[in-house]
Amino acid sequence: YIYERVSSLRGGGAAALNPFPSGYNPFGYRLTDFGKEYLAFDGSLESDVGRFLSTLKGGQRKTEAVMKEQWLEIVRVSKKGQSMRIYRTLDDLIKFCLAAGFID
Repeated sequence: YIYERVSSLRGGGAAALNPFPSGYNPFGYRLTDFGKEYLAFDGSLESDVGRFLSTLKGGQRKTEAVMKEQWLEIVRVSKKGQSMRIYRTLDDLIKFCLAAGFID
């Protein structure tokens, strides 16, 4: 099921006319029901994707700038390698989670 979600293409024929990249939401990103289902699995919070998604569990939409600011603060406080890795690869994590359907 996850493979089908990740392999489906986003965007459409009018993509050339759209100034925003596919999947971009000006109001920010939020966790989908599929993302909540992923977090329900035992051990999902130990992965980078799970840890990233757990910061969106509040239900509010967060812009990319807000997420970067929050992850910078998490890195400062926790000083863990996983937090630094998530902060460095935040753009890639957002793209992956959009493609997988974990966030919208």
